[in-house]
Amino acid sequence: MDARERLGSAVRAAREAIGITQSALAAAAGFASLQIVSAIETGQREVKAWELVKLARALHTSIDTLLGLDEPEPVRVFWRRGSMGISGIREARLRERAERFAMLELWCDLPAAESLPEFAFDPRRATFADAERLALAVSRTLDLGSRPAASLLPVLEERFRLKVFYDELGDAESAACARGAFGAAVLMNAAQAPWRRNFSLAHELFHLVTWSAVASAWPPEGEPEWSERLEMLADVFASHLLLPAAEVSAQLDARTADGRELEGTDVITIARELDVSTEALAWRLVNLGRRDAEWARVLLGDAEFRRRDRLTMSTRWSHPDVPFPERYVRLALLAYEKDRLSLSRLAEFLETSIGEVYALIEESELGEAAAAPPA
Repeated sequence: MDARERLGSAVRAAREAIGITQSALAAAAGFASLQIVSAIETGQREVKAWELVKLARALHTSIDTLLGLDEPEPVRVFWRRGSMGISGIREARLRERAERFAMLELWCDLPAAESLPEFAFDPRRATFADAERLALAVSRTLDLGSRPAASLLPVLEERFRLKVFYDELGDAESAACARGAFGAAVLMNAAQAPWRRNFSLAHELFHLVTWSAVASAWPPEGEPEWSERLEMLADVFASHLLLPAAEVSAQLDARTADGRELEGTDVITIARELDVSTEALAWRLVNLGRRDAEWARVLLGDAEFRRRDRLTMSTRWSHPDVPFPERYVRLALLAYEKDRLSLSRLAEFLETSIGEVYALIEESELGEAAAAPPA
């Protein structure tokens, strides 16, 4: 097999790995027709340097990988509701962004971070009580305090360098996570309410802290019969992590002193203070034995309660800049300032045009420094 055939085989393998057609690859790479991709994959066409760059970008891989100079580490992406129907492009993009994030941390000379801990867990036999105990152990290890929903993301990003990205995801793709040489990464649904994203983050944390234990039990092909139960365990973990029994009980007792009935507005107020959804809070009260399931169903099905709940959301709603967190952008600009990234590579890392990068630099501290008069 000559060099052209090896390259063609690598392009085909990368294309098939992310599940796109030759026509889709041609469009993404800016080629005139799918025949160009076909000729490349069969080794019948010489690939120009600029074409190789476009192919690597469209396939969310590196030039070295396509040339056979680098063997990428296989990274599994775990989707919240299984992997059926999930685009391979989205998985490849998550891995690529996480690897770039790790490179930025290295280029900006950041000190070594703590590794996100993992815990022993048998996904085939675990009970809801096991998930509750795991949530307590994780909360203590991470030192999340009495209101974990507010501290969870900052702790994971700052202490463990969790790489969090955002995208507009459908209902079947509410979140995903991965672990690799880059550390740990999570893909969140940018369209969700902040308190719902908190629950999704806690759910994904369950998968990250049980990663090796679950991977060792996962069958080579397909999903195990216990995969749906694993998602239920992750939900139980998230509920117990974000809504500690002592804090929830204290909030409830403060509002029902002297025999006062718990009203819908109380539930909304507590949920907003704890940064969780009213649905999560209502069912946590049921789980704690403070209310019954019929109370939760009636409350959550009440149209007036839903209306009042929505009214409290607008002032607290935040929509992250898709797809990158602020920390990623800040590190990218710092790497550029340190001459670790060229302007074109900065645009590539931020997945935008050079013109947009210029505007971003002007708005940043780099632009302010350049515009400042000499001392």
